[in-house]
Amino acid sequence: MTDFTKVGGRRFLMAMGAGITATVLQWFGKLDPAGSTYAMIVIGTVGAYITGAVLETRIGAKKDAA
Repeated sequence: MTDFTKVGGRRFLMAMGAGITATVLQWFGKLDPAGSTYAMIVIGTVGAYITGAVLETRIGAKKDAA
């Protein structure tokens, strides 16, 4: 398996990929002009990133306790 910790981890790469993709789509006018879709993508990506970090911490704490 590839070690992604050198570049920030898998979650970070996925979040950056989603952010970059959304930015490119907005830049070229493929999303709505008001930017509400872009905002929802960014909010969802950040929410998923934070949720993943919290779950990983909780799962890791349970494994350490066992």
